[in-house]
Amino acid sequence: MIRVQTLTLAFLFIVTLSVFGQNASQFVIKGNVADKQTGETLPYASVFLANTTVGTVSNDQGDFVLNVPKSGSYDLIIKFAGYKTFTQSIQFFEPQTIEVTVKLDVDTRQVSGVTVMAKKDEKWRRNLEDFKIGFLGTSPFAEQCKILNEEVIDFYFDEENNIFEAFASEPLIIENKALGYRIKYVLEGYYVYFNEKYSSYWGYPSYEELRGDKKPRARWLKNREIAYLGSVDHFFSSLFNNNLKKDGYVVQMARDIEGKRYLDRNELDLYQFVKPGATVNSKRLEFEHILYVTYTKELVSEEIGSVINVSKVPVSGNKQRSQFYLLEGKTFIEFEKNGYVYNPLDYLVADYWAIEKMGDLMPIDYINTRSTDK
Repeated sequence: MIRVQTLTLAFLFIVTLSVFGQNASQFVIKGNVADKQTGETLPYASVFLANTTVGTVSNDQGDFVLNVPKSGSYDLIIKFAGYKTFTQSIQFFEPQTIEVTVKLDVDTRQVSGVTVMAKKDEKWRRNLEDFKIGFLGTSPFAEQCKILNEEVIDFYFDEENNIFEAFASEPLIIENKALGYRIKYVLEGYYVYFNEKYSSYWGYPSYEELRGDKKPRARWLKNREIAYLGSVDHFFSSLFNNNLKKDGYVVQMARDIEGKRYLDRNELDLYQFVKPGATVNSKRLEFEHILYVTYTKELVSEEIGSVINVSKVPVSGNKQRSQFYLLEGKTFIEFEKNGYVYNPLDYLVADYWAIEKMGDLMPIDYINTRSTDK
């Protein structure tokens, strides 16, 4: 059976914010979606800002309009069945309307040198279960997630390079009853590298609120706060504002020397490594070696993924601890105030952050009233 890794690549998730009425927004993206070869317009294509609740579909003529409530950096994602995913980075520094003309290429994906696994037999189902562990995670929130269209997932195994791959012919539809979201996820890549002992996956999620009465909504709001606090997004948002200590983070640096890891017991002032970013909205974290991040306001039990929320009381028991480091040749992580990271595939995360996967992931336009990012 396929097993998940000890290290996980950071998600390729990008951007922010929710849909407001067209007249209320000063930041607008509008465009048209068509077939690149024939020029025929494509109606009902999915159009959204990745990792947000902002989304729409193109109309009968392939036209669309997205209204964004404030400035920031975004990834515009357009997906139509049978076509390659369109992505375009967009930044708003001042009120404006950005127009895009989108020509989609037919997806003629060819996979060579790999073994295609039989679909819907016992082996396929075992690999499906392992995929769900690696993709959704093992936390209590992940246990309440369900992929509604599992039949669109296929698996390949590259025997020569010992690499396992999963891909989906359509966006995955995920229902997260713990956090109250229905997620449409465009899976761009899922790999388990057995020789290197890590896995990676990336893609583009779009969030929609589930309907519910007062009782489940209250539970969702509480769970969303638990999921957000201590997350990668919360960490980088806190670092941007130089609030790591206030928000309960302790950072230490470790070095690997001759096959052994040495952890500096002293707390590191990580903000000293933060520099101005490439845009007016971003900053850069420039560092070497390995960073250990302990979140002191939430405990974990001996059972992986179990969470005991003690967010108001720092304690000395089992705390969340994660680590991350830059990949070879990379020198910085660039990020914005809301926790959005420009180059998420340039670093690896491990330990607690590697355990928290789609089952705990929050949209970046989530606003927590107790967060320092107000």
